[in-house]
Amino acid sequence: MASHKSTQYWLVALKVFLLVLALGYIFLKIRDENTAVLKKLTDSFQIANIQSWLLFIGLATLNWLLEIYKWKISVTTWFPLKCKEAFKQTLGSLTASLLTPNRIGEYGVKALYFKPKYRKKIVFLNFVHSSSQMFVTLLFGVPALFYFIWNNNIAFATNKVLLLICVVSILLLLGYLYRKKQLGIKGLSIENFWKKFKEISKGRKLKIILLSVARYLVFSFLWYQLLQFFGGSILLKDAAIVIFTMYLLASIIPSFFVLDVVIRGGVAVWLFSFVGISEILILSTVFFMWLLNTVLPAAVGSYFVITFKPKRE
Repeated sequence: MASHKSTQYWLVALKVFLLVLALGYIFLKIRDENTAVLKKLTDSFQIANIQSWLLFIGLATLNWLLEIYKWKISVTTWFPLKCKEAFKQTLGSLTASLLTPNRIGEYGVKALYFKPKYRKKIVFLNFVHSSSQMFVTLLFGVPALFYFIWNNNIAFATNKVLLLICVVSILLLLGYLYRKKQLGIKGLSIENFWKKFKEISKGRKLKIILLSVARYLVFSFLWYQLLQFFGGSILLKDAAIVIFTMYLLASIIPSFFVLDVVIRGGVAVWLFSFVGISEILILSTVFFMWLLNTVLPAAVGSYFVITFKPKRE
């Protein structure tokens, strides 16, 4: 009994600690933001802009509803999951994972919502769930990147491209040669992973991909609408090439939570400079995207962090 109470106290302390760190990070990020960006923040909250803000919040909400539903579809491959639980798990894990590189902590947090004997499968399903979004980012981003390079006559070192091709080829070869080897966790290997992946029906895989595409397009359209709102004059088709390229580059650059907005902002400023969009407009858009798609859902998720109770056998 004493041991159980001690565990409960530690769990409460951990939840409070995570919440304080997450909220502290958000507060410091807003405080340290560019003065001109913060001025745009205060200026944008006017009666005349209510319709625009309703659109932005609506698109951000749709983005997260698609993510929640996609998680439900992913989990119900093997386990029943209600929409309410999917909502709780998605936003709660978002808040807790803000403190980890590339939000990798989301894997562990989501697994804790399930009984220990199911957690390996949940980690696998979360990998499929997350990889689908990366697949869509590559699907849209790689052609956009090549078009962007060609259209803007960007020079790049041939030797670096060849080095990248060699590194990717070596990784693929090693993956094939060691496909039966365990990857640090008992029973986890590339071969076993592939067997599990084939157990997911084609219809479910297609649904997960389509939801990822829908989320990607909603997110991109919100980016464009915010850029237009702040005065960025660019056609949708031209903006789409830059936005898709930006998502691709930002996704493949490892980042810790402290530098996440900085990295995305830096990539966006550099790319949009080729189409004549000023730095302050881009930074304002990046900052507002962060507020709408990270801060607001994390604020809701903080409630689920506090009320979280791990599953036991």
